[in-house]
Amino acid sequence: MKKNALILALLLPFALQAQRPITVIPQDNVKLSWGLKNLTVVDGRLYGCSNGVMVGSEMTDGMVSMLRPDTLAHYLGSDFNYVVRNPKDSLLYFSRMDESSGRYGLYVHVKNRGRKNRLIANWNMAIYHPTFSPDGSMMVFSSQNKIGLGGYDLWCSFWNGKRWSKPLNMGNAINTSGNEINPVFYGNYLIYSTNLQQNGSCYDFYSVYIRPGSTKDNIIFGNYKVQRLPEPINSDSNDIDLAFAPNHQRGYWITNRGGGQELYCFSGQLDGVMLTGKVADERGRAVPNAEVKVLRSGRNINSAVTDANGNYQIFVQPGNDYQLHVSCKNYFNYSTTTSAIRANEDFLVATDRHDITLSYLPLNRTMVFDHLYREGADIELSDDGKRALSPLTDFLRDNPQVKLELTLQCFQTADSALNNFIIERRIKDLQQYFISTLPSTGHISYKNGNSEGENEASATSKNIIFAVLIESNK
Repeated sequence: MKKNALILALLLPFALQAQRPITVIPQDNVKLSWGLKNLTVVDGRLYGCSNGVMVGSEMTDGMVSMLRPDTLAHYLGSDFNYVVRNPKDSLLYFSRMDESSGRYGLYVHVKNRGRKNRLIANWNMAIYHPTFSPDGSMMVFSSQNKIGLGGYDLWCSFWNGKRWSKPLNMGNAINTSGNEINPVFYGNYLIYSTNLQQNGSCYDFYSVYIRPGSTKDNIIFGNYKVQRLPEPINSDSNDIDLAFAPNHQRGYWITNRGGGQELYCFSGQLDGVMLTGKVADERGRAVPNAEVKVLRSGRNINSAVTDANGNYQIFVQPGNDYQLHVSCKNYFNYSTTTSAIRANEDFLVATDRHDITLSYLPLNRTMVFDHLYREGADIELSDDGKRALSPLTDFLRDNPQVKLELTLQCFQTADSALNNFIIERRIKDLQQYFISTLPSTGHISYKNGNSEGENEASATSKNIIFAVLIESNK
C-alpha cells in the first residue's frame, strides 16, 4: 500500500482525536479498471458495484485493501446493485432489476423460516440508491420520473407503522434540472451529488438538514437550505457516491480529480465551522499570500494562505476557543481570539467571518512609540504599552532573522541625570518584557538617546521610543 497519501486540511474534529485536521487519502492500491459505483457500508464492510458484480472489502484502519466479488449476494439469494441496512428494524434493503416491470425495484430481505425477499411496493418508478434517516422512519432515493423536475430527482417515503407511504418529490430547493443522485444520511443531514444542469457539469456534494420527526404530513420542502460542501471533499471534478462508516469518522467516495476514476477516503468529521474572511491593509487593499493560522492552547491546528484577493477559509470544530494568527512579510502580525459557534443547524458547515486589517511594517524605517508609559516618571510599561508592543513581539517571534534597534528618550524632568536614570531603568524593564515574551532576545539592542545638555524639560514633556527593524543578511 502506498505511503505517500495526499493529506489536505479541511476542518477539526472533536476532542483529542479531532485536534488533527481532517485527512483525505486516495486509496491508491484499489484499481478501478472496471469502474465502481453505488458505494455502501454494511456491517463494517465497504461494498460497491463493479461491471455488474458486487464487490466488497474489509476496512483496516480506514484503508481498503482490495475489492473482491462478495458473498452477500449469495446470502441474500439475489443479485443486487445496492444494499443498505435500516437502522430501525436492522433489515437489509436492496435494489435490483425487477424482471416483471423492467425497472429497478426495492426489496427487503426477511429471514423467516428460510430466506424471503419481498418487493416493498409497486410505485411505478425505478428506485436507485435508497437510504434511511437515523431513526429509520424516512427513506430517500433517486429516481427519474415523468413528474420530476428534470433528470434524476430525490424522492422520499415515510414508514407509517405498516407500510411505506407513496413517494414525494423533495422539491426544487433540492432537485434541479440536472441529476440528483446517491443520497446518504450523515446524522440528520442528507448528502447527495448533483450536477445542477444536464450540460456535462461536474457532480458536487451538497447537504441539507432534515429535521428529526419529519413525516409526510409536516415536511415542508420549500424551507430547505442547501449547501455545497467545501474542498477537499468537493473538487473541480466529479465527486459522487459517499458512504460512511457507522461512527461517521470515515467516509469513502468516487472522484476523477486525478484524471481517472479513483476511490478516496476521509477521516474526521464533516460538520464544523468555516472561519472565513479577507485580509487587507490599512487602505483596504487585499493582502495576498498572508498565512492564517488557527491555534488552540498554542498548538497549530490548521492554516491557510490568502488568495490573490486576500480571502481565506479554514475549517474548525465548534465549541472551542481558538487563536487566529495572521502573518505576512512587511506587515505586523495580527492575533485575535474567537469561539467557533454553530448558530444555525440548517447548514452542515456554518460560517464565521473575520475580516482582518494588517498594519504595514516599515523595515529599515523608524517607528515612534510615545504611549508606552503613563504620564510621569513610570519605569514599568503600562498595560496599554504592552498591548501596543504585542504586534512587534509577535513579528519578532515569527521572524527571528529580523533585528530590532530601540532608542529611548525621556524629557520628563528638568534634571538630565534623572532622565538618564529613568531611561536606564526602562531599558531593564523592556529587556525583562522581551525575555518573558520571546524565545530569544539576542537580536534586540537598546540605546539611551538623550544627549547631555539637550534633555531639559520642555513645556511638552515626552517619553519616546524609536524602533527600527532591520532584516539580517544571515
